[in-house]
Amino acid sequence: MVRKFVAASMSAAALLLPVSAAAVIAAPAAVAAPAAPSAGELQGTMQAALNGSGAALESGDASRIGAVKTRIAAIPGYSWSITGGVSVDGDVANATLDSRLGDYSYPIPVTFKYVDGSWKVSRETEDLLVSYASM
Repeated sequence: MVRKFVAASMSAAALLLPVSAAAVIAAPAAVAAPAAPSAGELQGTMQAALNGSGAALESGDASRIGAVKTRIAAIPGYSWSITGGVSVDGDVANATLDSRLGDYSYPIPVTFKYVDGSWKVSRETEDLLVSYASM
């Protein structure tokens, strides 16, 4: 009895729904996941941010990241690179910034966010790098 009532209710509801509403319920729009960036692409994004491009930052504000570039320029022999092993989870890419001075290497986990069709240095990574430059 209950089964017949449920089946009848569902049939009646289907008849009452407009065709467009039924289509929306049946087929939600698919959202394409961003393509995984390469370490080289992320290195280019990080370099653009350090060069003052707000477009390379999730925050859009390059005023604070300039302190990082100034600190890097003040350390003779310092170099950095984004190393391989990029992983993507939704709109977040995780990588490692390999910070080097002479024979010493210090890996820094960094994240990038996919915003408006491109990968950008995340606010969290920007904050982390600015804090290191302020030490």
